[in-house]
Amino acid sequence: MNSVIWATPRDVVVVEGSDAESYLHGQISQDVDDMAVGESRLSFLLEPKGNIESLFRITRSENQQYVLDTEVDHGELLKSSLERFKLRSKIEFSWSRWRMIAVLGQADLSEAHDVEVVAPSGWPGSGNIDLLGTSPSLDLPECSAEEYERLRLATGLPVIGREISLGGIPNETDLLDLAVSFGKGCYRGQELVERIDSRSGGRRLVRRVESEGALAPGDELRFEDAKVGEVLSITEDAPYVGFARVRADVDLADGPEDAQVNVASIHDVGL
Repeated sequence: MNSVIWATPRDVVVVEGSDAESYLHGQISQDVDDMAVGESRLSFLLEPKGNIESLFRITRSENQQYVLDTEVDHGELLKSSLERFKLRSKIEFSWSRWRMIAVLGQADLSEAHDVEVVAPSGWPGSGNIDLLGTSPSLDLPECSAEEYERLRLATGLPVIGREISLGGIPNETDLLDLAVSFGKGCYRGQELVERIDSRSGGRRLVRRVESEGALAPGDELRFEDAKVGEVLSITEDAPYVGFARVRADVDLADGPEDAQVNVASIHDVGL
């Protein structure tokens, strides 16, 4: 595929101050205290009881500054939740709406302008890069919304507010390997994550699915006449690729009209 771009709004929370590192490390599910400047990671912010409040990417942009970017309309909740336990910490939070240019394929980033953060997309094995800023630009052809969504569903990650629900259980997202550190010690909501993980994980997981038969959001997936899941997001034409919430032990299911549906981890690309 020739290199193309997709531009979209993105909610951003900037966290800065002398206590930013230690405070964020104790709040979010990802390690923060060993991040190098320029490094990005995926993370959850959880309620104290362990349910999902946010899913976002954190980038260390300066020694005492972090940029947290998430889906549109989820930034204000992320900011207000992070501020909840601030107390006397020397840390400031600001929320704004930036622009993200997703670079799909190899490109000369020296031609980009007004970029404040350069971050890997996190899509499994893609090498794609996202450029963030108030008004970044890069002179490359743009793909359509439909093309970008097919790429995301086939090779990308589920997102908060669509396949990942507010109030959901982190262990059922299939994102623990990317967004949770099990060696960092205490953070908000850790107890639920650790307890479910010690009991073999979530019972139903967000999985990547693929079928030649027609699928639509909300369609039931069945195995041996029992419901084992349902489609969350799917492409509009064949081959039908997307995300579903499926029982953890299922790798093959039946869709409508007995269409065969292949089920795999979201980390697996090209079913």
